Amino acid sequence: MVRVITQETYDEVVKENMEEFEMSPQEAINEAIAQFEAQGVDLSNIIKDLFLSSEEDHLVTTTVSKLKELNSRDYDCEELFKYLDVLKTECTKDIARRVRAGKDGAYKVLIDLLQSKQEVFAQELSDKDAKFIINVLNTLIALMDTQPDLLDAKGIDLIKTILDNVENDDILVGTLKWASTCCIKHEMNRQRLFAKNITENLKLLIKVAGNEKLLSETLQLIRKLTLDDDVRVEFGKAHDHAKELGAQMLEPLTNLLKEKTKPPLAPELMLTMASLLVRHELCKLVADCGPGVLFSVLADNYESAAVVQQACKLITALAGHDDVKRDLVRSGIAPVLVTLLSRHANNATACALILRSVAALTLREPAHSEHFLASGAPEAIVHCMKLHPRNAAVQKNACWAIRNIVARCREQNVKFLELGAEALLNSSHELFGNEFGFDIRSALRDLGCDVTLDEQWHGKGVQIEK
Repeated sequence: MVRVITQETYDEVVKENMEEFEMSPQEAINEAIAQFEAQGVDLSNIIKDLFLSSEEDHLVTTTVSKLKELNSRDYDCEELFKYLDVLKTECTKDIARRVRAGKDGAYKVLIDLLQSKQEVFAQELSDKDAKFIINVLNTLIALMDTQPDLLDAKGIDLIKTILDNVENDDILVGTLKWASTCCIKHEMNRQRLFAKNITENLKLLIKVAGNEKLLSETLQLIRKLTLDDDVRVEFGKAHDHAKELGAQMLEPLTNLLKEKTKPPLAPELMLTMASLLVRHELCKLVADCGPGVLFSVLADNYESAAVVQQACKLITALAGHDDVKRDLVRSGIAPVLVTLLSRHANNATACALILRSVAALTLREPAHSEHFLASGAPEAIVHCMKLHPRNAAVQKNACWAIRNIVARCREQNVKFLELGAEALLNSSHELFGNEFGFDIRSALRDLGCDVTLDEQWHGKGVQIEK
């Protein structure tokens, strides 16, 4: 079990090193860190590099105290902005400072400051009010990075109120960033935001023209709402969120992709769409709405690895629907993917994602395997395996692609064997046998190679009657 200490305990040890052993501040800090780490203490939430003396307090604490004082009386905005900037700067340094600020009450004072401007949300904001709100939002984002537990009902209501009433793009961007920060590794925050019908706000925001930053932040929040990354929750609602968001968002997103075929928006749009494709009917919805959009995007961005990677994620997601998968292959996706695999062969991430798309499109489809074989897929797959022998993702997805291509087209085994696939798969097994040995052996088996299958379990025969 990990041992933890308080900031005060750490500070006392550093002071003791300075006073009793006459160490310099840096020597005292280094000695304290070494001492606690030797005892197995987790220091991730401890501010380690402060200059400590009995006359001074932590900068985070004094800044939060000053903000509380300013909030309790009439204040000068410029003075407030100065302390907000100090707090934001400290919070961006490390998690320890953010935890300290949270414990000192920074979240409450920031929410109070934001609420003080709630009455002007529905009005045309002055430059002064807009600057005030943006400064507070940016400080909240810095404070709540990796500590979304701070969000409470007041914060949820403020997010919804701003999205409902404010039209200032910069404030909307800040609010979306704040909401996204609160959604990472926090299932309850996602559910509470979803319960506020935030979907309607997001649907309206993706239709706002002319502000790419606003659209990008909207897409990021959509993706964050579909995460399933909170280990504290046994069963999340990621699938339910994706299903509901997909039903409302996929058609406008597909139409938007027809217009925004270039980076940086095209990759974000495809990544967002892929995260929402969790049901058959949603795959069909995208296919019906934009049958040729993927080909247009790939044609416009042949050289862009970033676009190719996200396009492959979308293709893999769409391939979950058999009819959509067949339509893609009939439309000529096989030669496109093989060409891209050859073009981006040196990029391991792109290779892995293209190979995964090939595996998805050829799964239980011998006719599709013929298309890929005719397009030169074996040469491209083997070439990528040779270029990235130690990349687990490339090797694993290549195994899937080879297995799916030859599983129902055994007459094509000869081509892979002539290219040296057996030796490459055996080499991969030596490196990654413990991680995905079953996939490698399956590919070798379907290629007709000699393979030793592991016996997963065997009985002792102790209860068999003689």
